[in-house]
This record gives sequence, C-alpha cells and structure tokens, in this order.
Amino acid sequence: MPQRDRKTTAPPDPSPNRLFTVFDLKGSDDRLGQLRRIPELTLEALRLVWRASARHFAMVTLLQFGAAAAVAVQLLVGREVLQELMAVGRGAIDAEALIPGLALLVGVTILMGAIGAFVAHQQRFLTEMVAVHTFDRIIDVATRVELASFEDPQFYDQLTRARTSGLSKPVEMVGGVSALIMSVLTSLGIGIALVTMHPILLPLVVLSSVPLLLATLRNSQQAYEFEFGWTPRNRERFYLMQLLTGREPAQELRVFGATGFLRRRYDALTDERLSRLKEFLRRRLRVAMMGTVGGAIGAAFALGALVWLVVTGRIDVATAVTAGAAMQMLISRFSTLTKSVGNLVEAGMFLDDYRTFLTLEGDVDEPAPEEDGSRPVAGPPRTFGGLRVEDVSFAYPKTEKVVLHDVSLEVEPGEVVALVGENGSGKTTLVKLICQLYRPQTGRIVWNGVDATDLDPEELRSQITVIFQDFIHYHLTALENIALGRVDLPPEPERIADAARQAGAHEFLSRLPQGYDTRLGRQFYGGHELSVGQWQRLALARAFFREGSFLVLDEPTAALDPRAEHELFSQMRALSEGRSVLLVSHRFSSVRSADRIYVLEGGRITEAGSHSELLALGGHYAELFTLQAAAYLDDGGRASTSLSSHLGNPTLRS
Repeated sequence: MPQRDRKTTAPPDPSPNRLFTVFDLKGSDDRLGQLRRIPELTLEALRLVWRASARHFAMVTLLQFGAAAAVAVQLLVGREVLQELMAVGRGAIDAEALIPGLALLVGVTILMGAIGAFVAHQQRFLTEMVAVHTFDRIIDVATRVELASFEDPQFYDQLTRARTSGLSKPVEMVGGVSALIMSVLTSLGIGIALVTMHPILLPLVVLSSVPLLLATLRNSQQAYEFEFGWTPRNRERFYLMQLLTGREPAQELRVFGATGFLRRRYDALTDERLSRLKEFLRRRLRVAMMGTVGGAIGAAFALGALVWLVVTGRIDVATAVTAGAAMQMLISRFSTLTKSVGNLVEAGMFLDDYRTFLTLEGDVDEPAPEEDGSRPVAGPPRTFGGLRVEDVSFAYPKTEKVVLHDVSLEVEPGEVVALVGENGSGKTTLVKLICQLYRPQTGRIVWNGVDATDLDPEELRSQITVIFQDFIHYHLTALENIALGRVDLPPEPERIADAARQAGAHEFLSRLPQGYDTRLGRQFYGGHELSVGQWQRLALARAFFREGSFLVLDEPTAALDPRAEHELFSQMRALSEGRSVLLVSHRFSSVRSADRIYVLEGGRITEAGSHSELLALGGHYAELFTLQAAAYLDDGGRASTSLSSHLGNPTLRS
C-alpha cells in the first residue's frame, strides 16, 4: 500500500465549521435535556421493535419478566438458606431442613440460565427483523420520493445516515432496549428484596449510579454530534473509495494516472477524521473516568453504610451478607442500565434521522388533489392523444441556475417530433419533465388534454417507452433485463425472445453460456459482459417488450459508430410504427425527416419547423446542420445516407 503523504490537506468542508457548530448549538452540558429525551427515545425504540415483530418482542419481554422475578426469588431464598446454615453451625436445627431451600435455589439458578439462553436466541432473530423492517421502510421512501430529491445534498445526508446507521444501529437499539427492560425489571426485583432487608440501602445504591449515568449521557450526546457533523465528509470518503475500488472508473483512472491524486484526497479526509476522532475519544475517556470514580465513591459509601448497620446491630450477619450481594448485583444492573440508556441516546442519531427520513414519504409522486380534497383515480387512456408542454421553466433543487425557460412544444398523435440542441441545452431535463420524473416550477405539461398533475404518474408513465442515453446496465439475467421493461406482465420466454429479435439481440443472447438465463456484467459470479452496442440493443429489446404508445428516444445512438447507428435505427422502425415519437438528439442529420423540429438553445426554444423550413430560416439550426453535414460529405460532395430516413419513413406515422 502506498505511503500516505502527511502534507496533503483535506478538501474544503462543504459546510464550514459544521462539526463545531453542532457542538455549540447542542450544548455539551445539556444533560438534563438528554435525560428528558430518554422516555421519548425509549418509546420510539419500543414502537420500532414492536412494528418489526410484535410476537418475538412480546416473548422476549415476558421471559425477561420471568428472569427478573427469578432474581428476586434467588436473593430471598439465598438469605433464608444462609440464615439456616448459620443456625446449623450453632446446632439449632437439623441439616436436612436445608435441602428444600437448596433445591429451590438450584432450580431457580437453572431456570435463569435457560431463560437467558432463550432470550439471546429470540433477541438475535428480533434484531434481524428490526433491520429488515427499517430497510424496508427506507427503500419504500427512497423509491417513492420525487426524483428532484436526489439533486439535494441534504437529502443525501439524510439517506446516508438512515442507510448506514441501519446496518448497525438496529442491533445496538434492540440490544439496548432488551438490556434496558431486563435491567429495569431485575433492578426492581433486587430493589424490592433490598428494601425488605433495610430501606436505606436502596436509595444509597441508586445515588451511587448517578455520576456514571451523567457521564454516559454526555458521551453519548457527543458521539451523536460527532457523527452528525461528519456526515457530508464521510459521504465524500465513501465516494472516493468507490472511485478507487470500482471496476468502471479503474480504466480511466489508470490511463490518466489519477489514482494517486484521488488516493491522496481520500487519505487527507481519513487523516483529518482520525485526528478529530482521537481528540474526541480523549475527551470521552476523561468524562468516563470521572463517572467511574464518582460511581466507585458512591458504591463505597453505600457499603460503608451496610457495615455501620451490622456494627450497630440493626441487621444480622446473614442479612448483611445477602444485602451486600444484592447491592453488588444492583450496582452491576444499574451499570448495564446506564450503558443501555447511553446506547439509546447514541442511537438517537439513527432514530431521529430514520423518523425524519420517513417524513419524506409525504413528498411522493401522487396526483394533485381536487378542490374537495379528493384525488383523481382515472389514468390516461391507453392510446396516446397528444402532448403539450406549455411555458415550462425548471431549475434543479438547491441551484439558482434555471435550466429551462418558458419552453413550449407539441406532439400530436402519430407524429415524429424532434428536439435538437447542443450538449447542455436542457434536452434530457425536458425529457425527464415530460416523463413526470420532475415537476416544473412554472407552466404545465398536458397529456391527452389533461394537466399531468391531475393524473396518476405511475399510470401515465406506463404509456411511455423511453430509451435514455445513460440507460442502466442491469447485472441481472438477460431475460430479467428485458422483462424490466414491463414488470406488470409475466416474463413469458417467447415474448421476451420476440422483443429481442425485433431489437437484433436474439442472436448474441442465444449464444450466451446459459442463453437468456445468463447473468450479465462482471459484478457477480458467472456474469458475462456485453459490448456497448449489445447493451444498447438489450435496452431496445426492453423498449419493444414495454410497448408504450408514446416513444421517447433520448440520444439513443450517442455511443455508436455510424454503421452500428444505422443498424440500430433500422431496428427502431418497427418500434416506432403506430406510435408517437419524440426523438432527442444533438446530431442534426438524424432528425431531418421529422414532422416538426424544435431547437433548444440555452434552455429556450429558439426555432421550430420542418427541416426545410429551418434551413430556409438560416438560423442556429441551419448553422449547426451545415457544420455537422460537412463531416458526412464524400469527396464528390454527396451527403451520406441519413439515419433519419428510417424514422422519416411514412410507415412510422401511419
């Protein structure tokens, strides 16, 4: 492993002084506030565990009640046995009288061991159930929030804390809740037994645990704030780790020789975290030591009081011995209880972020309510009846730059409409708005004469077939890759194969080791990698399988050479037949035969018309078309075959 350059510096903090701001705002001495939060956090943890598996939680709790009762019985029976042993020593009673008490003591001890083993077994499964439940809810929200949420760094912080904490905090939380319940119940049992021996002993033991409780609360609060403040920079560390260890970035990083630069950036962030963590842990240790010393002094005072009670004859020796054991047990239980409370406070980061993240579920893709509060239930007709984009403007969240300005366009049934523009003009953003992945700040999008906000987005999207330029390479089987086009239909092998044939993918998919059941990509065992062109044909097969009535082609051939592009457009003829088409491209030669062409420049529609009309206009379209066409002219000045002739074929608009 390369040596770290200790002179490197961490990148600028996206939120300056965030870590120390959190400390200042929270207040490191606000222990009373943390004490007030304990009931809230405990109840929230109990609700979460109950929702995950009420049956297992109830079983564990009942067993813990039994264990607590057994502890009290064990102490009281132990005192009686001890008193009888002392009487036997004085010859007062027959030794056989000890047998029932001893037998009961052994039985209770065996029962406690059995209960402990069964509780551990049930608690392990309960922990897994809580983890499953929390991740289910996180996935529910993450897959339903508006796509614009993923443009917001604050959302990423919330998602990261909820997701990463979900790996460990459920374990800590279930353990904390279980230990808390067990400690409270057993402490109650021991306390009752201790009060029967002498009333002053219980409050003395309780007071001896206060210093440790306060120290634990302070340390737990500081741990919460430390991790909270470091979330953005931890995300950057994880992102850099993905770049340094990922398969796809590896080739570019090595060709550019950029691995060392990113590694130094990662090391600088890591070194800074370790330095801050070391400082935090030193403060934590000092507080813990103060709590331990205070608790030890309190415990010594309580035991001193016990000795005074014996010396003054207020309790007998057998009771004193039993009381001493009970006090030690109670101090131990209070120590466990204190740690459990500390774990719950520290798990407050997970509970708070988890609850906050779940509130985002209200910000989902749902139809706008009517004036009476009801929501429309009817989806758009199965047949595309026209699309109008009316004065739409849009800016991504947390940015001031407006990407689209008062954009308007129309697509009538049966038309092939092209949207052209240079890279960065806003074409893909407009496509995402049309597909209801984002919502415009101003203006509206009208489907079949109905405002899209009054329609069910899921039902509306079910009629759209989109091939994005940055489509996903799903590392699933070839059959599953195609079936994802319409998951509500059964993946019948014949329909899957038919879609692959139409896309020109059947031949190479059939030659795979397990045919359509071959896993694609190299991420998992047995995976088989495809070429760029083959992945694009697979995406096209997914579109054939979907069979939506409105087809959007967003730079579908951006990564292909001219021959592969020609072949792919040939396959798209069948896909386009009988459908309305929106073709998005920065290649002007591929859209010349469209019914209507819109030119998007700097987020604005600057020109609209047919190919010949736009050339005659002599504007931006004519300029860029001429520049691009020059690259496709042969030595005799003849233009090469236009890829758009396939989309311009009359059969496509029948």
